[in-house]
Amino acid sequence: MGTTLQTPKAARYAPTELKENEIMIAATCEPFTEFLQTQLGLEEGEVPIPGEWANVGNTTGALALRLGLLSVEQIDHILESQETNGHGKFFGEIAVELGFANQDQIERLLEIQRLNRQLELGEQLVLSGRTDLNGLLCNLQQFHQQNQK
Repeated sequence: MGTTLQTPKAARYAPTELKENEIMIAATCEPFTEFLQTQLGLEEGEVPIPGEWANVGNTTGALALRLGLLSVEQIDHILESQETNGHGKFFGEIAVELGFANQDQIERLLEIQRLNRQLELGEQLVLSGRTDLNGLLCNLQQFHQQNQK
């Protein structure tokens, strides 16, 4: 008899399941989107809408894995905990509760996540010819200087 391989929970997400994150992505990028609209003179309809695959690889868990903060097993444990008794809790909250990460690490991870989302929006603008890479980087730097905590 053969063994059945189980796919880790962290790898089971299809793009249709990520659609609910589009609102979160838009909210995360909204100040940067407004900044770019002003800087580049974009009308509302000229701002790219996140695609079906937006945020793939940019979830908190995926970033934590890619950056070596969490293992696949830890991510599976967090997701399982979130499913069974963590309704309403964010991934990072559970990671801290379980002792897999500290609050500072989660806050830095969320900053990286915001930056990645801003870069993705900028990449779409570069791809569409609305700006070039140097323009994007200059605008990103200016935005972050104006919006430092």
